[in-house]
Amino acid sequence: MFINRTTSVRVMAKAGSTFFLRAKLEMPADGAFTEQEIPLGAFLNPLADQALVIHNIEVQIADASAPDTPPFIEDGILNFGWNLATAAAQTGTIWNATFLDDNSIVASGRYSVAANLTGGSSFYESQVRDMMPQTWTAGYTVASEALYLSGHASATSAGGAYNLSVVMECSQIKLGKNEAINLALSQTN
Repeated sequence: MFINRTTSVRVMAKAGSTFFLRAKLEMPADGAFTEQEIPLGAFLNPLADQALVIHNIEVQIADASAPDTPPFIEDGILNFGWNLATAAAQTGTIWNATFLDDNSIVASGRYSVAANLTGGSSFYESQVRDMMPQTWTAGYTVASEALYLSGHASATSAGGAYNLSVVMECSQIKLGKNEAINLALSQTN
C-alpha cells in the first residue's frame, strides 16, 4: 500500500460566491492503490453548522512528466478507477469493494486505454464518470473534515508514473440543526 502525503491542496481565489479547490494524486507506474487526504477544516465550522458544497469536479488523468500523454500499456488494456470520498479506503482490498452505494462516495470514475503499438498505431481511450456533483440539482454537500482522493490501476503504465488531478468548484453554506443531522447520517456507513 502506498499513501501519498507529499501533495498539498491549493485554493484559488474566490470568484463570486464559489471558489476552487485543487488536488493531485500521484500514481506510481505500477498502479498500486494510492490515496491522498484533502483537508477541509479551513472551509468548515461545525459550531456554526457550516458545510461545503461541491458543485462541479473536473478530472485530468495524465503522465506525470507530460500532461498531454495518458497512462497506457503497450499491446494491452489499462483500466484505472478513482474515487473521491469522505472516508479513507486505507487499503486496495477495501477500495476494490467500494461501490456507489457506499455513503462516503462523493465522486467516482473510470479510465480505460487500449493500445496496439507494435502491430500498428491503434489507440482507444475512454473515461466514464460514474457519479459527479454536477449531476445533482444543488451539488453535493460535505461536512467531513477531509476528502480522500484514491485510485488503483489494473496494470503497470508503460509511460511511468501518472497523476490524477481534480479541480472542485465549491461554496460554503450554513445548515440548520436538522439538515446537519440528516447530512451526517447520510454520509455515515
